[in-house]
Amino acid sequence: MSEPVAAKVLVVEDNRTMLALMQYYLSKDFTVFLARSAEEALEVLQREQLHAVVSDQNLGDGLMGVDLLKRVAELQPHAARILVTASQKLEDAQKAINEARVNHFLTKPFTEQELKNTVGQAVHNAALLSIRDKMVQELKDQLGLGRGGAGKPAAGKPGVPGAPGAPAAAPRPKTAEPQKADAKGAASQSLIPESERLAFRDGLTSLYNHRYFQEALSAGLLSARRREQKLALVLIDIDGFRRFNLSRGYAEGDKLLRRVAQMVTDMMEDPVTHARSDNSSEIAARYDWDVFGVILCNADVERARTYAEKLRKAVEELDFPEGTGSDVGEVTVTAAVAVFPDQARNEQELISAAEKALRSSKASGPNRVVLAPR
Repeated sequence: MSEPVAAKVLVVEDNRTMLALMQYYLSKDFTVFLARSAEEALEVLQREQLHAVVSDQNLGDGLMGVDLLKRVAELQPHAARILVTASQKLEDAQKAINEARVNHFLTKPFTEQELKNTVGQAVHNAALLSIRDKMVQELKDQLGLGRGGAGKPAAGKPGVPGAPGAPAAAPRPKTAEPQKADAKGAASQSLIPESERLAFRDGLTSLYNHRYFQEALSAGLLSARRREQKLALVLIDIDGFRRFNLSRGYAEGDKLLRRVAQMVTDMMEDPVTHARSDNSSEIAARYDWDVFGVILCNADVERARTYAEKLRKAVEELDFPEGTGSDVGEVTVTAAVAVFPDQARNEQELISAAEKALRSSKASGPNRVVLAPR
């Protein structure tokens, strides 16, 4: 796999010394463009496709940073927007979020690490949004909803799959009753939110699908390299799921998949505060038929193992079907943990390490958490 081109970051700051310092800090990981005014920044925006814009609030040319970032949102909506400010007033932050859709804030004075982490996270999140939009557009094109389509599915195009072996059928516009032009347009528009969901969500569990998982893992590893952080991959397999389906029926099997999927996401919380993570770069996906995949950013082996063990114990204590109590302990999971760069140097090695560890653990017995060997 070829190394992706370095992300392009525009830094806008009227202080020449600060501008040079920020360039020095960021140039190792990004292609950096500089501007000392909003006018110079807009010139860069016209000629370069950017991944992020970092702007000081006080630009000294009659235009505030939040005003410039508002223009960035209009000209390049996929670019992450970072406002540098000395203000800690809530109303200032609310204005920046509401008017300029600012994604991240840097409060003065900040350290080199704070700058690099903030820009790195912003670029990473922007990359994930771009992946989502690309997948949504592909599905809209298949449905004939993209770029002014007439609402008719393209011939010969299959539906977008969820997990491997569990394809999600794409909805088709209704044609049973004739509609006026305006009504047909409204019907097509009503399919757009559903197409957005189907583009990167598994139809049964509502977790991310396998393709989005692979794209997100690639983006996550690139971000981890830039920021010199670790990234953990956890694969979770429902023990004896095929046997469960045969004995209890596929309807109950689907219910179990949805229940365990919910637990997989419920356990993704901060290890200190125990609050649910709002980090959009940490995702849970349906990796295979009865296997879930979890990406934990900036997570070492202990955090990943703690997450996996907590999930294993919770599933072991699961009352399923709910309220019966008689089947507690019947459902278990086996989980495998692999961490970049401890066990792998790239995406293929990380997946291979996790899958190998999962197979090895399953052969030794169910209901356990195993770490990939170094």
